[in-house]
Amino acid sequence: MRSKILLILFLLTTILFAEDSEEKLFSFEDETYHSTELSDLLQNIKKNPINVNIADEKEFSQIPWLSEKDIKKIISYRITDKITNLENLYKIGIDAVTINELEDYITFSSTFDLKLKQTSRVELHQPKQYLPSTLKYFQKTILNINNFKFGFISQKDEGENNLIDYYSYFVEYSNKNILRKLIIGKYRLALGQGILFAPKLGMSKSGAATSVPVKKFNPLKPYTSSYEIWEMEGAATNIKLSIFNFVPYYSNTAISANLDTLKCITSFNESGLHLDENKKNNVNEMIYGLATKYTLQDHSFGLNFAKINFDHNFTNHARKNKYSAISADFIINRNSFPTFGEIAYAQEKTAGVIGCKFGENELRHLLLLRYYQKDFPTWHGNPFSSQSRFDNEVGLYYGMTIIPFKRTKINCYFDLWSFPETRYFEKMPTVGSEQFIQLEKKFDTNSLRFTIQHKDKEKYISLDEAKIRDFERTTFRADWWQDINNFRFKTRCELVTEYLTNDDIHKNGILAYEEIKWKINKLTLIGQVTVYHSDVLHYMYEHNVDGIMQNSILKGDGAYSYFVLKYNILKKIEIQFKVSDHWNTKDKMRLYLQIVSSF
Repeated sequence: MRSKILLILFLLTTILFAEDSEEKLFSFEDETYHSTELSDLLQNIKKNPINVNIADEKEFSQIPWLSEKDIKKIISYRITDKITNLENLYKIGIDAVTINELEDYITFSSTFDLKLKQTSRVELHQPKQYLPSTLKYFQKTILNINNFKFGFISQKDEGENNLIDYYSYFVEYSNKNILRKLIIGKYRLALGQGILFAPKLGMSKSGAATSVPVKKFNPLKPYTSSYEIWEMEGAATNIKLSIFNFVPYYSNTAISANLDTLKCITSFNESGLHLDENKKNNVNEMIYGLATKYTLQDHSFGLNFAKINFDHNFTNHARKNKYSAISADFIINRNSFPTFGEIAYAQEKTAGVIGCKFGENELRHLLLLRYYQKDFPTWHGNPFSSQSRFDNEVGLYYGMTIIPFKRTKINCYFDLWSFPETRYFEKMPTVGSEQFIQLEKKFDTNSLRFTIQHKDKEKYISLDEAKIRDFERTTFRADWWQDINNFRFKTRCELVTEYLTNDDIHKNGILAYEEIKWKINKLTLIGQVTVYHSDVLHYMYEHNVDGIMQNSILKGDGAYSYFVLKYNILKKIEIQFKVSDHWNTKDKMRLYLQIVSSF
């Protein structure tokens, strides 16, 4: 095995390739298909870049690579001078690595406002015996007319017969007067640091160590995700009166849940796959409440109240089907050294997160402390956490961004957490930690990135005897990019090791891939070939058609490849196609065909 690893490393490290900055944010250890709100946002910004000469602080804050001080520098500079190119950003103190990450998301002149965007996508897998249909269909229509926006989204998963098995709809009105926004239909809330309400899809930790952990979402938005649960349905509005902001909301929607023989809720179906119509939308959830915010210069303070009612009881008696929730959030010194946090109380349980950012542009720090009691309701929340269901956790996170030289950036973080009460199979308190360091170096025509990630946690593992064991996982990753004319080459070498300390069991694996991207005029082609020899899981971020953020899991011995084509048939119509396949495994081929129209 050692000779195979050395041969692959030798062959692939001789090849040059170029950078995809989104992977830095979205490559994490989990298999995923649905795009997060941040990934959708960045894809939309790519299509309609932010004008750096007219954008306000709120628009700039949507770009995760910009710090508060970077934004302040841009706004201050353009008071007397117009920003005309990337070199201007470098002169005012934005580092070269950040500028490289920003390039696809900003412009220096006005862009065309889209009136209609239509996306239609079909996805076909190879036939499976247990599914009557392997066709997956998705469509999204967004129409803008003056201050109004109309939207309709529908989806059919593989195995489902109804073409609109899932749908979302909304009418949105917005302006800059007292009534800032009104949404009727399906929507989502994001308040404070996300304890009570936040987009459910998203990560807490990434290569952007001092920005991604802080929640910066718009408080009220239409629900446009294909994730088929935890949307809100009804009406909500955003009202601004001087320095006060009010968001009253009402929702009454159906949710798919798993019920026991007494019709009590054991869990919720978050897969979105409905093969049994009797288990679809079988629980009703009603929510109403009010979010208030007081804003004064660089400070803001919020108070939020919600009433939540499920029409079924829970099997776990610690969870109530009818309860009130309240939270308070704050941001102090938003544009200098911000301190932020949120404290919430629901079902006689407490949850809180507090953090601060400090340091100059060349050395930025983020310190974040969280405390979530067991059985705190997590249904609509998604604050910073080491797990998807964030209750029963106490932790401390420290992140740091260093710019030691003009074209060099280092991101690192240390996260320490404990689960103070029993959790799943762990019938005792457990602890864990994670360390991460990533070095990026930008050259004239290429870039280099080294990443090391180490996790150490107590985990229930069944071998000869089922018990809690000390589990360690370490990832070593080397990336190299280069642009040559219209070609962009990317190569990765990754080594992963896992170790069970108590049992002295070692496992490891190696993965390497080569990716080529060619873009000219209306045509973009992306091809990737991956080879792997591994006894452990590798999580690989891969390109896809717009609207899909995909992390695939690879294990064993094999090869995997995909090919993506994007072509503008007409000025505002783009056809997108992807095919992927595991070379050594049957029934793994996937085909994607998508048409995106923007007018």
